[in-house]
Amino acid sequence: MDKGGERRQPGWGVPYSGWFLQLFGTVSARMIAIIFCAAGPMAIIAGFQAWNSYRHTLQAPAFRADMAISRIDLEVRHDVDHIGALLSSVSRMSLDENGFVRTLQMARSLTGEFYRLALLDDEGRVLLAVNGDTPLPLPDQVPYEDLPRFSGDVRVVQLDIPSPDTVRHSYIRVTLSTPIADSLGTVRSGFLTAVMPVVWSRHHLQIGDPRLDFMQKNGAIDAWIIGRDRTLSPLCDDCASPGPPPPDVVRWLGGMTSVQRDTRQTLSVGDAAFAYGPIEGGVAALTMTRRNPAETQALVMFVIWLFVIVSLLGFCLIMVTQSANALLIAPLRRLTDSVERWQAGDGVFNARSNWVVPIEIRQLARAFTQATRSLARDERRLARAAVRQELLLKEMHHRVKNNLQIVASLLNLQANRIRQTEAREEFAQARDRVRALATLHRYLYAEGELFSMNMEHFVTELCSQIMQAAGHAGSGRLDLSVHAATLELEPDQAVPLALIITEIVSNAIKHAFADGRRGTISVRLERVEPSQARLDIADDGIGLAGGYRLSGEERSGIGMQLIRGFARQLGGSLKIIEENGTRYILLFPLKADETGDLVR
Repeated sequence: MDKGGERRQPGWGVPYSGWFLQLFGTVSARMIAIIFCAAGPMAIIAGFQAWNSYRHTLQAPAFRADMAISRIDLEVRHDVDHIGALLSSVSRMSLDENGFVRTLQMARSLTGEFYRLALLDDEGRVLLAVNGDTPLPLPDQVPYEDLPRFSGDVRVVQLDIPSPDTVRHSYIRVTLSTPIADSLGTVRSGFLTAVMPVVWSRHHLQIGDPRLDFMQKNGAIDAWIIGRDRTLSPLCDDCASPGPPPPDVVRWLGGMTSVQRDTRQTLSVGDAAFAYGPIEGGVAALTMTRRNPAETQALVMFVIWLFVIVSLLGFCLIMVTQSANALLIAPLRRLTDSVERWQAGDGVFNARSNWVVPIEIRQLARAFTQATRSLARDERRLARAAVRQELLLKEMHHRVKNNLQIVASLLNLQANRIRQTEAREEFAQARDRVRALATLHRYLYAEGELFSMNMEHFVTELCSQIMQAAGHAGSGRLDLSVHAATLELEPDQAVPLALIITEIVSNAIKHAFADGRRGTISVRLERVEPSQARLDIADDGIGLAGGYRLSGEERSGIGMQLIRGFARQLGGSLKIIEENGTRYILLFPLKADETGDLVR
């Protein structure tokens, strides 16, 4: 585990989190991700095309309704231009009132008697009018603001004419200025006007006229004309009435602002679409179109294609996952199980495979088999070498221990033959140091730990051995208190630590309790931090300065030099406290073993 809780995949050194491992840690998940990356763009493009087709299909009725508004506006403009051209042609004729009557009657008969034509004076009063069997109402006085302002100007305005019928139609008046000659030959200005109902009838349309499409019973398009008073009337006069629009559409029309009434608007209600728009003459039109069978089929095909795309993608993912499990994941799992059994020591690695297993995995299994057999041979060879090395090390420690004991015995014999007290003590100190090393090697040999040793029993025996060599073991004058924690040190640290303990305890026995004083020597070794240990040796004697003063030795003798030198070798810090005796406190770091873990 790395800091922050991240895990590292072996051999990569790249951190990854747990959720990423759960989602994409398996081969199946990665195969699915690859399929999505490969087929996802095509599926997205196909889905986008299907959705675009679906959206256009939904908008098709509204588009047709809007196009119907344009067609109605175009046809009304065509009628207005036709009437304007007719009135312009009549105005260029120099006719008296009788001539105007005959000419207007002829013009009305040519247009299917669909319009009412009239001649007005310069104040807008009706001088004469031409009507058919169904005369169109016309006021006796045309408002001055509805009259043309100059010669050649054509004014087109909407009329609000009451009708006794249940259905009210909208009318458009086209007015053009013209000269009028009376019976005396006097020419004065006047106006020609024509009133046109905004309605289409079969009897005045020729065969093949495109406006007949709007007049089919149960046709694809229904149309209404919206007058100045916001009343609706069917566009077709002599065909089946489409009926009133739905209440939602009526509320939509009533809620329009003045700005919206001057622009095109569309509304969809169920499978029908409505379009509103102003047309020529100040009136407005409302059209309705329904979804045709082709559009309904397109919507059904969209749902079918969407289901097919999702089904195919899901089927492909399932097939890829199952194929990956059968052809790739299962052989890898068997290979992994074989490796784990081999690691557990259940025999020689031997991965079985057949023709179903891919060639790459079979080659990997053969490579693993060869590698594990080679590793097994190497491990057996290394095991024999390790046993032999361990025996050699044990034999070496045993021989070193014997040799050191022989040296200590020789030093002891030599010290007994020396008459000088100071020289004999120097030999005794050298003997104690050699015995300490011999004891250490004996522990390394006896416990079988060649690279570390338990300091708990070693420190206790070492201190007892020093007391016995000094002749105070069981004497009752000096008490020894040893408390050593279960601490394992490498020989490189155990040797200088043993020599430090030997020097300090020997000095305390020699100098701290002069003149037969009684006292206690305490030795304490413990771990204070995970990577640090402390050696604490104290006595309640006369103190370091007093001991050296009575013995006549210097404080910077070879003993203190050795203690400080071994402390530096351990990499620790030595502190000496002279209060109610002498106390040595040594703090030193613990070394890590070959695996990087601290010693226990």
